[in-house]
Amino acid sequence: MTKLIEFNAIVEAAERLSGKIIRTPAIPGSKLAEKIQRPVFLKLENTQLGGSFKARGVLNKFLKLADNFENNRFVAVSGGNFGIAIAEAAKIFAADVTIIMPPSAPATAIDRVRELGSVVIIETDVQAAFERAKALANEGYVVIDDCNDSLIAEGHGTLALEFIADCPELTDVFIAVGGGGMLAGAATVLKAIKPDIRIWGVETSGASSMHQALRAGKPVNVEITSIISTLGVPVIDEMMLAHAHAYVEDIIVVSDKAAVEGMVAFGEEAKLWVELASGTLIPAAMSIAPTLPDNAVIGLVVCGGNISHQDMSKWVSYSQSL
Repeated sequence: MTKLIEFNAIVEAAERLSGKIIRTPAIPGSKLAEKIQRPVFLKLENTQLGGSFKARGVLNKFLKLADNFENNRFVAVSGGNFGIAIAEAAKIFAADVTIIMPPSAPATAIDRVRELGSVVIIETDVQAAFERAKALANEGYVVIDDCNDSLIAEGHGTLALEFIADCPELTDVFIAVGGGGMLAGAATVLKAIKPDIRIWGVETSGASSMHQALRAGKPVNVEITSIISTLGVPVIDEMMLAHAHAYVEDIIVVSDKAAVEGMVAFGEEAKLWVELASGTLIPAAMSIAPTLPDNAVIGLVVCGGNISHQDMSKWVSYSQSL
């Protein structure tokens, strides 16, 4: 049986990260509440270091690895935000890091990783990126993989400690799912503090590896066709699947087109510049809200804001062709 993350480990991660990350704000989303027809609160991880929640888990991992950098080379696969967080941590700790990214990763993320001094390899697609990481691991590189790392998931879980402290009235929290680390960490916290709270994961139809794994009862290899590179994990790890099985009401699957519309709605209704993964939350919440009790209070974890004007324009134009 897969061991679940312990709540106390996330509390310890919060202590370890104190003063090293931003305690991001949680704000009411009044205009979005009109759209979703329930009170809404937004956890603004788009204002975190590096522009996403990934800094929490990566710094937690690097702080624990601090004595192992000098003689090791590291490799990680990223669709954008994880690579930025790894590269920023690598610069702080003087670590030798290579980041492998698919061509669908935002150009701004690729450029940022290079600016920070890490080596970037662009592979043909997500599957090829993971295969290249395996090849480098065979050459002696240490793989940092947020899809199966409890330290990273524990770091991500610290955002939920802040969110529930600031908004204790939450009854339903929506979390975008890539590898599932944020879902695992945040759900561990929320269920420990408020057992009746409902957790909803969100994926796109072209990157629904958690949804399909839950239906099959085991990890399933999924072809990634979604334009949202940060959610593009072909196979969910057993550990992350176990947390979803234990804590999550359901995984809501939305289309890429709906995610783009959600991203635009964040800008127009909440005045927030966010990326596509965050955009998935609005259509997911809108689809579930009518089934919730009248006293439901919804929390949306706005996971990142690393998007350029060029990226946004490209995705909006693309969505209009769908």
